[in-house]
Amino acid sequence: MTRDLFDTDQFLVSLAQDRELAEELIDAFLEDCPKRVAELTEALDAGDVTSGTKLAHSLKGMCGVVRADALSRLALEIEYAGRNGDLDLMRERFGDFNGCLDRARELMVRFREAG
Repeated sequence: MTRDLFDTDQFLVSLAQDRELAEELIDAFLEDCPKRVAELTEALDAGDVTSGTKLAHSLKGMCGVVRADALSRLALEIEYAGRNGDLDLMRERFGDFNGCLDRARELMVRFREAG
């Protein structure tokens, strides 16, 4: 499951083993992701499916860049639920996303610290 949360090997392969770039991308993710999560939380709390769908799409891309595949899949599920107008499913999948995000963040921080 750890590899699915943050696949360091695939991440580095996708960047031609450029560790400096990898660290920059992780830093950007660790800085931007909490903002997007907060925005998505607000949208879902307000019942704003349209904004929630767009924010889930944004999160999906961010997670894909750092090879956090489980997060990317969950964000996609949130996005699809939004496209189908299913606010309850969006909220459910977002709960799953947040649970995985904490663990993925820990792995990314460890990767950075191992630098």
